[in-house]
Amino acid sequence: MRGKMKVWVAGTVGILAAGLMSVNVYAVEEKDVIGTWYVNELSMGEGLSFHPGAIGMEVTVDVKEGGKMETTSSSYGEEPEVDQSEWKIENDKLLMTYDGQTEEGEYTDGKITLTADGMTMILSQEREEYKPYVPGEPLENPTMEDFEGEWNCTLMEAFGMQMPVNSDLTGFEMKLSVQEDNSELTLIESGEESKVELQGEVEGNTLVLKAVSEDEAGTPFFSCDLMKFNLLDDGKLCFEVESDDSEESEEAETTDEEDYSIKTYFEKIVVAK
Repeated sequence: MRGKMKVWVAGTVGILAAGLMSVNVYAVEEKDVIGTWYVNELSMGEGLSFHPGAIGMEVTVDVKEGGKMETTSSSYGEEPEVDQSEWKIENDKLLMTYDGQTEEGEYTDGKITLTADGMTMILSQEREEYKPYVPGEPLENPTMEDFEGEWNCTLMEAFGMQMPVNSDLTGFEMKLSVQEDNSELTLIESGEESKVELQGEVEGNTLVLKAVSEDEAGTPFFSCDLMKFNLLDDGKLCFEVESDDSEESEEAETTDEEDYSIKTYFEKIVVAK
């Protein structure tokens, strides 16, 4: 996972340094773009928008006088990297050059927008702090009726990061249908959909679901053969992956070692009547 994230972040930074693309709708001037810019928003795919801090990433772009630009990027606690490039305004377009390649950018409403390789990045001159999701507390003594319904997995917490669940980012999507006698989990990986039939009951404040079939199913991060869910007081459903070594997990919680626990959070799908 860490290697995959490094490759993804490296590609992201390359896109940023390579330039900002799109047709301009504003007669941009040098005074509009000179200064320090922060990437406060990324979007990948339809309806998926998030702060780069969610994946342990931070990017700052310093547009300087004289046509020079400096991009500083860091990810997951690593030392920042600095890339140099050039910029100019030509025919009301912002042109950015990196490694001999020139691209076009859009400036409008005080923001710069980049769209490339299916990803959109929005830069602004005010840095927005990343605020991670703080989970609610598990409800006490919930019933099966409280868990019933259709749920969509929207967030995964792993390796000390919180990231939106999307096939382009996490490699999978996941939906859960909970019914008293028969539940079903839908997994989408690389565009392929598979379903896991589940059955179980509420034990204490936990919904325990087991796969009906013995065929192993899951994502690159966890198995779906046995799943335990807690209903939180903020309305979300939490599935926490049980560690294979509880002693190592307890040690990580009490030291400065990296947190390798994995949790996913589901939001209930409200069906319009």
